[in-house]
Amino acid sequence: MSTTFDAPTVGIGRLIGDGSQFSVPHHQRDYSWGEDEIEQLFTDIEEAQATGQEEYFVGLMVFLPYEDKSFTILDGQQRLATAAIILSAIRSWLRVRDFREDAQQIESEFIAVRELGTSDYRSRLELNENNHPYFEQHVVRESPNEDVHKDLRGLNKHHPSRALLEAIIYCRERVGEIANNAGENTQDGAERLYSLVAFLKEKVKVVRLTVPTEANAYTVFETLNDRGLDLTVLDLVKNHVFGRAGRDDRLREVKSLWTQMTSNLTNVRADDFLKTWWTSRYGRTQKTQLFPSFKKKISAWSDVQNASQDMLRASEQYAALELADDPVWQDYSEQVRESISTLKLLGAKQVHPIILSAVDKFNSRELERLLWLLEVLIVRYQLIGGGRTGRLEMSCAALAVKVWNGDVTSAKAASDELSDIMPNDNEFQEAFRYKEERNSRKASFVLSKLEKQARSTRKDDVAGGELKPSGSITLEHILPKNPGADWSSETESDPDLVEDNLYRYGNLCLLSNVNRKIGNKGFQEKKATFARSEILLTNMVSEYNQWTRQEIDLRQAHLAKLARTVWSFQ
Repeated sequence: MSTTFDAPTVGIGRLIGDGSQFSVPHHQRDYSWGEDEIEQLFTDIEEAQATGQEEYFVGLMVFLPYEDKSFTILDGQQRLATAAIILSAIRSWLRVRDFREDAQQIESEFIAVRELGTSDYRSRLELNENNHPYFEQHVVRESPNEDVHKDLRGLNKHHPSRALLEAIIYCRERVGEIANNAGENTQDGAERLYSLVAFLKEKVKVVRLTVPTEANAYTVFETLNDRGLDLTVLDLVKNHVFGRAGRDDRLREVKSLWTQMTSNLTNVRADDFLKTWWTSRYGRTQKTQLFPSFKKKISAWSDVQNASQDMLRASEQYAALELADDPVWQDYSEQVRESISTLKLLGAKQVHPIILSAVDKFNSRELERLLWLLEVLIVRYQLIGGGRTGRLEMSCAALAVKVWNGDVTSAKAASDELSDIMPNDNEFQEAFRYKEERNSRKASFVLSKLEKQARSTRKDDVAGGELKPSGSITLEHILPKNPGADWSSETESDPDLVEDNLYRYGNLCLLSNVNRKIGNKGFQEKKATFARSEILLTNMVSEYNQWTRQEIDLRQAHLAKLARTVWSFQ
């Protein structure tokens, strides 16, 4: 670095309110602070106020000037955005209670500036393109609480703005608590909030580091990371990649690739992608060693360029693991799409590195066979066998690298590589005989697969109407969770019957909603319903004369034999 840096210490409120405008680059990560981080900030500030501390230090923020009084935020957006959200929540509380002049003062000083001659306001802080529309609507312009809740309900759990809306709601609630704790008089509550604003303005201190170029900033990040910069592993990798670009044209190139990549990862955890991608290419690496390993291996510009292009392509494939109907799978068979859906249901993240390698290296037929192999592995080893996740992860990581390097080129070869952890037929069948399943979706999936196998040897190979997509299927406990008086003979002779057998596969069957009214009725009454069912494995329950531990054992042993045949890789 060849330039002197400007790094004064300033109150975070004064930083926001000094007339400057701050913006988050489009390629930077989304707002991500959760309730824990925000609660800690509130708690620390309240404690600092209560004990009369002169200042509360929240760390370094790094900015790049691009126009007069305008700055790009290179590090610090979480703290700066949270401060703005808190100030906005205070403004809202004051305005609702007719402290309008004070609310207006907070708005104009910290949140937005009205453009002369218009009714438009220019936000003092602009978040990235994912977050800013919500930030503008609910923080800058203000909105009723019900509008924030309505927007939040419309977002999936991985939406890039979910954390932002949750932060807005939490800050409003927390500000309300602070004011209410001051007493029943609203004036007392307002005074408490005035004190909080003053403390944020002058005494919640940051070091404002202004760097002359972006390249300088990435060098600063690497130098200061060990001293506590609030960066995820993905942030560190991004800063390293950008810093290694050097020239402006190279920086523009990797920025463009990075922006496209983060767009692909909108609905998944980006850090999980990074670990999966790295594992698929270089093997299993602990999360704490991920950045050091990346930094060591990806250093020269050619490495940076190749890695960035590979990450972009892989990010699209990784996101597609969440959606069987993603365009990535449109040229593959229906069996591939079914396997993608199944592996997601089973929560089989350990096999993701293998798939990420194989999508590029295997032809469509071998990929189809590989995905089936992975389903067999997950069902045999994890779902039924309850094998250790760490061992599974190590085996999958080793295989992923061999697939990527071209050492394993077929599903059969992959099966040989996994033979050490794949339970054999006898082990699997024995584990299935005693397996319980409390997750109803997984239990329904297993029973549906077993039903198809049971029907495959019959002439009516097509499943009954109850199993058609239009039918509504639910999971039924034959011995109910809360047995009524009709079960007294079974439960009195075997007091542990329910506790030991309720969730065993032998006690579970599939039923349509039409037949769900049987509830906790006695077994003899349930038999009539089972006898009418078109689902073969459910219908067969009606052949038993009673339903005790012995019958559950017998039925589960039968299901275990079917499972051995269903989840088999040849």
